[in-house]
Amino acid sequence: MKRIIASVIVLFIALAAGGSALDRAPEPAPELPQQTAPAEESIEGTAPTESVEAEEPAPEEAPVGIVETQPQESPDAAPKPEAQSAEPKSIFDLMTGGSISYEADLAAYYLNEMTAAAAEGDVEAGRSAEEKRNAVIDASAAEPDPGKISFDDLYLLSKVICYEAGSDWLTDEFRICVGEVIMNRVASPEYPDSIHDVIYQKGQYSCVNTARFAGLVPTEECVDAALRLLCGERRMVPSVVFQSNDLQGEPFTMYTDRRLGTTYFCLSENQELYPID
Repeated sequence: MKRIIASVIVLFIALAAGGSALDRAPEPAPELPQQTAPAEESIEGTAPTESVEAEEPAPEEAPVGIVETQPQESPDAAPKPEAQSAEPKSIFDLMTGGSISYEADLAAYYLNEMTAAAAEGDVEAGRSAEEKRNAVIDASAAEPDPGKISFDDLYLLSKVICYEAGSDWLTDEFRICVGEVIMNRVASPEYPDSIHDVIYQKGQYSCVNTARFAGLVPTEECVDAALRLLCGERRMVPSVVFQSNDLQGEPFTMYTDRRLGTTYFCLSENQELYPID
């Protein structure tokens, strides 16, 4: 009986204790420590791989000590053409320069006008160009002095050369020799001292008295030969003062042509008048 009473008392106490426990707020469950799962090992037993976030690739840099240079051209390469102005300067564009080069160029320009006029038979234009050229020379200090050239001398000498050696199959050397005889006579004490007087000397160049010579317009080749002679070119010695199809004294040289035959260029008989420099 006492055991029953004791059991009832224990049960009553337990019930009383449980009711009070129900009235309290439930306590939170204790947090368990987080555990990380062990990384999986590779099949070959290598170290476990770690996950790495993808990163943007860094810009490539040139290795230290290496300097980027432009490719060099081969020394054998052809030079690049220099940039040129849109329009080349004419002789008239140079007129404001006032330089010696301008004056020399202008003198050459008028000389070209003279030769063009001679090849066209335009005496008036040739004399006008000569006058302008002489004015440029007088006002300039160009070195070397280009020297004055008479258009009448150029034209007359060109016509004689053309009459005597104007055929297109003849050489420039032959034309020079024909004109040189005239120039040697001008410089000789045995003959007149001008081209006009030498050519028109009685009994010498009979061609000047013909109608053909009066209307003859010299070719460009003959004008060029005359100009070269007036500028000082020579092929023979100063004492060569004869040109003929027959020997007239000691020959210096000769020219043979199947149409003209043989032309002799002979020395003066008075060699003492032509001292050798």
